[in-house]
Formats: sequence, C-alpha cells, structure tokens
Amino acid sequence: MNIAAIDDFVTKHHAVQIERGVCYGHAGVDHGTAPRLRPLLLDIYRPAGPVAGARPAIVLAFGGAFHRGSRENDCVLEDGHGNTAVAEYCEEFAKRGYVCFSIDYRLTPEDPDPGSTPLLLNPMQVNRDRIDFVRGIMGLPPSTPQMIANALEAAMDDMGTAIAWVHDQAAALGIDPARIAAGGFSAGALMALATTYGQKSPVAAVVALSGAMGLAEMRTYIRDAGAPPAILFRGENDLPGIGPISRELHLHMTSLGVDHESYVVAGGTHFYGRREIATGANGQPIAVEDALAEFLRTRLAGAA
Repeated sequence: MNIAAIDDFVTKHHAVQIERGVCYGHAGVDHGTAPRLRPLLLDIYRPAGPVAGARPAIVLAFGGAFHRGSRENDCVLEDGHGNTAVAEYCEEFAKRGYVCFSIDYRLTPEDPDPGSTPLLLNPMQVNRDRIDFVRGIMGLPPSTPQMIANALEAAMDDMGTAIAWVHDQAAALGIDPARIAAGGFSAGALMALATTYGQKSPVAAVVALSGAMGLAEMRTYIRDAGAPPAILFRGENDLPGIGPISRELHLHMTSLGVDHESYVVAGGTHFYGRREIATGANGQPIAVEDALAEFLRTRLAGAA
C-alpha cells in the first residue's frame, strides 16, 4: 500500500510517539585542553500506528547562536517576540506523517574539535555581534574569531553526521532515504544550508528559519539550478547578520533558477512563532507552518 494514499502530509491526524536520547555518533570536545569524545544525541518523533510504506523525514537543528538551546527547547522571548521550538515543529510534522529528528550538536562553550573538512571560506570574518550579545547574557567574555570558526565547523559536521545516520538507519526507521529534508532555526538553519550545499549531504530539501549562508559560501557552493530546493524565512526586522543575507540568498538562488521559496514575516524579528503570518513572492499571507507544510508536501512528500 502506498503511504501517500493514507497521508496527504498536510492534515494532522496522527498521534505522535517520541523516542528520546538516541545516539547518532560521537565527536570531540575540550579540544584545546583534554580532548575527549562525547555522544551526539537526537530525539525521534514518529507518527503512531502501523506503517504502510516508507515515510519522508525531516532532520532539524535548534538555534541559539551556537551557545545555548537544546534539542528539547530553543525558545527565546526577546522584546515581546518569541520563536517556536524546533522540537515543537518536529511534533507538529510527525502529526502530518513525517518522521522527524530534533538533533543535539556541540556548542561553543564545549570547545569542540573543528574537524578536518572546513566549509567556511572566510573563517576569521564571521559576524560575531549576535554571538557576543548572547555570550554577555551567559556571563561569558567576548568571543574570538578562531573560537567561533571552530564551533561553526563542528556544528556543521554534526549536522552532516546526523543526516548520514538517518540515511544509514532509513530501513529500520521506516524512512525513504530519497525523501529527507534538513533544516533548523537560526544557527540550525545555517548548519542545514552549509551541510546541504557545501558538504553535499544527501537531502532532498532544505528548511531555513531565520538562517543564511555567507556571501562567499553561497556563491561558491550553490552554482546551478540543480541544487536541492529550499524554503527561506526571515523576519521583517530580523538580525542585521541574518535578514539581508537571507535576502541575498534568495536573489542568488533566483539568478540561478534554483527551486526555492522565500517568505518575510511581517513585523517579525529574529523570533517568530509557527502561526505568525508570512508573505511570499505571490503576495498572499500564510502562516509560517502552513507555508512549510505545503513546501514539504510538494518537494518532499509528493516525490514518492
């Protein structure tokens, strides 16, 4: 039986089963002092009930300026605006029939090993304004370029490891390996974009909630119309290091003919909820979650 005959991947008609703390790999921390490996964990959100075929999947990473947040909760309330947790997106899309993964990854305070597969083209020029703002909230001194470059490289490696693990476990998880999307919020969106287009991780679509790539990276790694499709969201008043770059990514993809959608949340800052209203190229208002559901249905779920 074709699972598409049961699910339209828009209607929420499933109960959700959650399996927490599944290890998807190990990676290095305390890189500059006493190097050690720590487990990388994820939570799996599955539609409950019998499986009638291989399901599409979504791998999501939380936000937090590579310093805070978790796979269970990355909500921030700032100046009266708040975001929806990545874990909540996982649950809402599991209700629609997707198998979803909320992943853990190494954060800057852990002093992560940056690995040997660099993706950043100008690592010493990464914008650290928001990062240092968050460090101040956490009572930490300002960052250094090397510290943040190491953290970004490590986080991007972890996203790639998570995607590879989902592929390797696809049969056991009841997933179609040709229908896996990667995405996230803020830092998590940057990771998803970088691993998809720079690391060439095998995903069929990308979800970027207030995240972007550097100008050099997008122009180097996204070079033709055959790049995986993407859906991009940004707040009308997003962070200076996110909003304009997300717009540049939209323009770059448009110039190449890359299949993508770009939405702006009216009045939104960096933090906006899944039910807030966004506007795309057609000028029609739509809730963030609904736009995401339709995009994934047409680019991912409907690809069976």
